[in-house]
Amino acid sequence: MRNYYIPPVTHVIPLTTIRRERVLPVPGAVTVRVNEKVQASHVVAEAETVPRHFFLDVVRGLGVTQQNVGRYIVRREGDRVDAGEVIAGPVGIARRTIRAPANGRIITISRGRVLFEARGELLSLRAGFPGVVIATDGTRSVTIEATGALIQAVWGNGGQDYGVMRMVGEGPADRLKTDQLDVNLRGAVLVAGICDHPAPFHQATELSVRGVILGGLASDLIPVAQRLPYTVVVLEGFGERPINPPAFQLLSSNIGREVAIDGQQPRPYQVQRPEVIIPLPAARDVELPDEVIPLKPGVRVRIVRAPYQGEVGAVQSVLNQAAQYPSGIRAMSAKIELAGGNIVTVPVANLEVLQ
Repeated sequence: MRNYYIPPVTHVIPLTTIRRERVLPVPGAVTVRVNEKVQASHVVAEAETVPRHFFLDVVRGLGVTQQNVGRYIVRREGDRVDAGEVIAGPVGIARRTIRAPANGRIITISRGRVLFEARGELLSLRAGFPGVVIATDGTRSVTIEATGALIQAVWGNGGQDYGVMRMVGEGPADRLKTDQLDVNLRGAVLVAGICDHPAPFHQATELSVRGVILGGLASDLIPVAQRLPYTVVVLEGFGERPINPPAFQLLSSNIGREVAIDGQQPRPYQVQRPEVIIPLPAARDVELPDEVIPLKPGVRVRIVRAPYQGEVGAVQSVLNQAAQYPSGIRAMSAKIELAGGNIVTVPVANLEVLQ
């Protein structure tokens, strides 16, 4: 096989240097300095979104004439008003009122109409994991660096949090059940195999958990997971997908440590994936993860399609010629030695590297 095929890489690394850029969606102000140490919950940048504007028709809203409307408007131009406070009224037996739709201020009042400016939402950008600030542009982006274990995932529900990691269940394929969840797990980040029912999610909500790390998630639970108040990260995919052995070993050997989970989906033109970061001290300099790893003997891989989907093994050899499969397809392939010792031939397009 020619060396032009570069398989995708998923990082499952016990110790590496992790460098992440946090970016505000709009310009704002960075609140940290280069070389400053930060914790996961620290706000590293803030910004305010663009204000919204509303025209409030007092005449129509109160059912009064334009000539008389002035006597019912109880605020003046330039007044700052909190959400729900009365701007005009009350009028009539029903005591109709016009109230502020949000926190903001009154820009103008003219002909019975009020132009109201709602203050923009305050956006706070958090570090997400403990580390050191190594770069910033002063207005939008902060780059944070730390050492630790890194496990990349395939899906997240959009959240981000940090907490102590606890194991739930007996193994990487065990299902998450409600009777496994008790008050001892309150505020923790849970590691479980597979979730195929919404009840454990709701039980975890009652316990105010910080997050759940799963191998597999039933696809019909995606809308449920997206509405949860805590972070969900799925390592393998949807359906009956147990956590792969290297990732499970890495997670289980660090139970009781604090862990950062990031379920943010990549934005356009970004390659950042949902991930799990376990901060760990390093006695020496640790290299950044490799983003490009050629397929060659000894490289650890995961098979991503049937009939060996989810199996992890090592490349024994890369075939020089395309292999013929029972379906009639010919494909460039590699011989993979699976964890149990079996050697199988797999198309290289069905492989990803586990670093």
